[in-house]
Amino acid sequence: METRNENPTPWIATHPGIILKLELEERGISQKEFAEMLDIQKSHLNEIIKGKRPMTNSVADKIEDVLSISSVSLMNLQTQYEYDLRQIESRSIEEQEAINKLKLFDEIFDVKTLLKRLGCTCKTSVEKLRCLIAEIQQHEPAELKLEANGMFKKSSKTGQDPRMLMTWKLLAEATVRKIKPFGVFQPEKQDSLVKELTEAFHQNRNTINTITRVFSKYGIAFCVVKKVEKASIDGYSFIDNNIPYVVVTERFDRIDNLAFAVLHEVGHVFLHYLDGTQKEFHLSIPDYDNESLEEREANAFAANALISSNLWKNAPKVRVNPLAIQKTYTDWASVNGFNKWIVLGRISYETGMYKFKSDDSRRIN
Repeated sequence: METRNENPTPWIATHPGIILKLELEERGISQKEFAEMLDIQKSHLNEIIKGKRPMTNSVADKIEDVLSISSVSLMNLQTQYEYDLRQIESRSIEEQEAINKLKLFDEIFDVKTLLKRLGCTCKTSVEKLRCLIAEIQQHEPAELKLEANGMFKKSSKTGQDPRMLMTWKLLAEATVRKIKPFGVFQPEKQDSLVKELTEAFHQNRNTINTITRVFSKYGIAFCVVKKVEKASIDGYSFIDNNIPYVVVTERFDRIDNLAFAVLHEVGHVFLHYLDGTQKEFHLSIPDYDNESLEEREANAFAANALISSNLWKNAPKVRVNPLAIQKTYTDWASVNGFNKWIVLGRISYETGMYKFKSDDSRRIN
């Protein structure tokens, strides 16, 4: 995105002396000769030509008499020069103020990464700041810093830099807010929404487009926003102006991870945001998803949506052997119309056993 300036200020103000210098060179008149023609000191003329002295009406009238150059045109050039100087000075002040503000923002999130991901190709700091504020809907660094304080817990794992987490959060919000669902969100339609999403995940055909349409049908804005460096995130959800927003990263190209991440966020929407008691928005981040009650509830919501708890209780029991488990639960998934990788993903989640032989069917199709 590029900001267009309808009234551009030049980078250099053009003094009428520059025009006079070129005119004298074209006519082969030396400055000494021309000063004598005007009956002024050579040093006086030289200062006008170098832009150190303003063009005055009396000098402009003399130039008109000698060179037939309109004195009005010369004085208009002087007026424009003085105006441009003021504009350039003002822009310099504004540019420095923008630089300082961008530095404050950069302490909270990675400004360069965010602008690049948002497609902002502005050159000046003023333009970058305008673009940034328009996208993140946040005018003051202090307000954003207050929001950021305490939002992200420390993790023992790498890839969870608070500054980069905030970068992704702002990117996700700016991206998903541009999506306008065609349906109206109705909380009472929770069951039918979850049913359609679950079916789409188990079928795993054109999945992202399918669930995007399902979400939009139910009045929810959804999109995938790729992760940024040093920020391992699975998903994020919030409600604003009665529109729920769900964003995931596709951190792994696996249908089981996508299904769980999406339904985890759907769980937050229905369990924690609708009554207005949950004011703080939290990213779904590996390593501390299970620490809070809200995260545990969202996990349970996702697991039960994909495979009901009652059905899961009656799933076959197999000895702890990856090959035997994979074969038995693949057959069980087929009988019950489930995606085998969603079933095996649940096994991995509950047992910590990840040594299953993957194939292309696990990828998000």
